[in-house]
Amino acid sequence: MSESKIRSINCTSCGAPLKLHAGHKIKSLTCEYCGAVMNPQDEFSVLAKFSEQQPPSHSPLKTGDQGKLKGVPFTVVGMIEWYAEGDSWIDYQVFSPTHGYAWLVYETGHWVFLRRTRNLPNKSLWTLKRRAKVKMKQQTFLFYEKFNAKITYVAGELTWIARMGDTTSLAEAIDPPYLFSEERNKYETEYYFGEYIEATEIKQQFNISKHYPVAPIHRLQRYKSKFLQPLAKVAKPFAFVFFIISFAILIFMQGSSVMVKPVVMKNTGNGQVQSSYEFSISKPNHLILLTLNTHNANALLNARVKQRATGKTIINLGKNNAKTSEYRIDKRIRSVEASFEVPKAGIYTLSFSANTQLPVKKVKLVITENHVGSRYFFWLLLFSLAAILISSFSRRSFESQRWKLVED
Repeated sequence: MSESKIRSINCTSCGAPLKLHAGHKIKSLTCEYCGAVMNPQDEFSVLAKFSEQQPPSHSPLKTGDQGKLKGVPFTVVGMIEWYAEGDSWIDYQVFSPTHGYAWLVYETGHWVFLRRTRNLPNKSLWTLKRRAKVKMKQQTFLFYEKFNAKITYVAGELTWIARMGDTTSLAEAIDPPYLFSEERNKYETEYYFGEYIEATEIKQQFNISKHYPVAPIHRLQRYKSKFLQPLAKVAKPFAFVFFIISFAILIFMQGSSVMVKPVVMKNTGNGQVQSSYEFSISKPNHLILLTLNTHNANALLNARVKQRATGKTIINLGKNNAKTSEYRIDKRIRSVEASFEVPKAGIYTLSFSANTQLPVKKVKLVITENHVGSRYFFWLLLFSLAAILISSFSRRSFESQRWKLVED
């Protein structure tokens, strides 16, 4: 890393040794030992002295620290601590011999890289209500807040003369992770463009080893979820595919009905009523859907499908002993339903009975050949939609917390 040229002087107030890291545009140097504010452009004459100022205990950086920001080597040359409405933060003036001056803002464990900009918004931030839109070039921001701040500590070299107790007014608009800020004091108005930088990156670039508390959320943070975001990203195309498949199956692939017939049950005299019917299957090894609809599905017993030529049982199902993976009793629609395949084309016999203690007079029999089941695709569609909705809810909750920071 290339380092800025370092010079040394003695404080013209207390004689303490001070290092100079920045370039010729510096307008003030504040002694970190005695609080004297000196003018570098007038042989470091003392402009003011604030011996009562106390250095912030929560500062991760100090003047002279070096690190890369956006791939460019910078040196911390000065710092200002601000206080506003119960909150405090630190602005670090940073300098690069090749890229000039910028600010690195530290607040509650979060970092923002800030540079002056000559691009002006299409509206004055001071006239806007919260969440109102404002454009700067082609970027749209939402107005966040405006407030007054006071300096509580100054040290090192700065591009303007800052004294403890000085005040300024700030207005901010956000487009996470970006910030547009307007700063006013009694002398001038300046505009800044900022970008949120992850704390892990700053720690790595500036070799910060000490742990500092981090607030749960910052106004410029992007929404991130290690699990929900990737899941929702994957779920979106799958949800579309599953919807198309389910819709196509529902509309075009329900198969052709071999038999749709109301069945009258015959009393056998042994406490049961039963019926038996034959049907023909022309397409073997294709899924067949068998549905028995009645006013009381729980009464149906011992439904069997046999091959007439061989007498071989193809499927044997009942209320408690289904021998197929596609079998269900739906009490809501009062039906027994099963999916199965037959080994060859031919005549098959369906027989079933019912318990007379649960009276069943008629059963509607439906046999559908060449059936395509959509249930699994439907559940996959619901799972995909649930993943998308949960991720969306999580994002909305995060955004709500972002704005709650300023609305409280």
